[in-house]
Amino acid sequence: EEEDVSLALYSNNLIRAGALPDDVHDENGKKTNRDGKRRERGGSGGVYYSARTQREEGDEYDEETLESIAKRRAVIKDSWDFYRMICSLLRDRRKYDEAFKRMQYNPVYPYLNSMSGLNDPGDDVLADPDKGITQKDLSEYQNMTRTQVCQNLVKKAEEALPSLVEICKALAGSLGMEEVGVGPIKEVSSAIRKAEKKYKGDVLRVTDYCRALLVVKDFPTLLALLELARDSFGPLIRRVKLSTLKSDRAAKPGGYRDCIINLELKEHICEIQIHLWPMWVVCGVDGFRHYRHCLEYSTDSFGDPYDALSGLDRKTMAELIVMAEEAVADMPLDSLEWYHEKYLLDYFAECGLFLRHGLAVWAEVTLRHLVRLRCESPDIGPDHHETVQLRKYLMEALRAQGKNKEADDINEDLLLAAAGKQKEQEAGEGSLWGSIVSSPTDALNSILDPNKKDREEEAKLKKEVKVSKRAWRKIRQQRFKFLDANEPVAAN
Repeated sequence: EEEDVSLALYSNNLIRAGALPDDVHDENGKKTNRDGKRRERGGSGGVYYSARTQREEGDEYDEETLESIAKRRAVIKDSWDFYRMICSLLRDRRKYDEAFKRMQYNPVYPYLNSMSGLNDPGDDVLADPDKGITQKDLSEYQNMTRTQVCQNLVKKAEEALPSLVEICKALAGSLGMEEVGVGPIKEVSSAIRKAEKKYKGDVLRVTDYCRALLVVKDFPTLLALLELARDSFGPLIRRVKLSTLKSDRAAKPGGYRDCIINLELKEHICEIQIHLWPMWVVCGVDGFRHYRHCLEYSTDSFGDPYDALSGLDRKTMAELIVMAEEAVADMPLDSLEWYHEKYLLDYFAECGLFLRHGLAVWAEVTLRHLVRLRCESPDIGPDHHETVQLRKYLMEALRAQGKNKEADDINEDLLLAAAGKQKEQEAGEGSLWGSIVSSPTDALNSILDPNKKDREEEAKLKKEVKVSKRAWRKIRQQRFKFLDANEPVAAN
């Protein structure tokens, strides 16, 4: 109760120092410190905490007051947790995008990118309401309620599960996979919710009552798995979904991409989710939670996590700052290291509160630390998109204080770095696939034959796929030679 009361006192006494004189004095008549120590700073853009006792010793708070304080604290805590989660979701979405960009440099990717799935409508369910596959619509279902149909499908999934386990064990054993998971069987309530959300209530279109997951190392291993599945239990396969792995197709909500194989076992459609390690390692088993939250909160509709703070009143924003301070209390800014991911996210979220609350000084101090730590990180570095984004926020904090010269210098550095990356990318593409020499003759040909460029692009793409396919054959010979003598996987 004392902690709750203290929070209320802190919140009620949050004073924006921008309204105070530049020379702020503490209760002892000394000037406050402005060297970046958060609770000691005063002056323009700062906030100070007042922990003065506002009641006489011996007085007690009535239960109604304590209950009101506790409820308010719970609301602010939930708000902070939600806002922090939004920051985490958008951060991980960028990580997924970055991982997919790197994955596309794999020499076999153009070949995979040219492949078509089986009964694969993509992620646009509304564009293809038939989905391509459904559970069998048995005659007895006509006299059943939707819940009873789901219960029957769950029972069939339980019967099919042992066969799915055997298939996954055989695939994992052949390809040396360590990350394998099976089940649990989808619950009736979950199936109904999914059907209502995606399939207009049709529970027969839910095809993951019985499910498993496999994690492959890279694209060559995925190609080997697809070939092994085709040769081992091809007649059982009902769908191979590759759409989210295509460069011209959208990812799932939240940026995730994977491959899905649906197969029919014991007259029931089951699902094998095939994850690629570079994507899987971002969130691990929490990847589905990331996907679900991104879908529920439509996080793909905005790019800046700080936009989640739009519309909050100043009192709530101030209370959120107090909650953020509590979250980072065990890790002072000066003690923060590049590997403290949890606290790095806390401080990043807090910077958004500072910027939106007009506390540019605090935002600047914190962002300078975050930029330095991201530059020191062996997995990130100065050119990483996350570091670049932090520097853009730092520019915003500097401009809010009138430090335009330093902000302009940062902006110039970012523009030069982006131009350099673009030039390297164009040079790499030109050296790999050749470039068309510009000349007056080429310009004239373009006028006379406007489709020439499209044909050249198509020829270039075919050449790229051909080279990629040769690369796959070479890797296949080196790493997956057993595919030539593959014995079918036993599946009842």
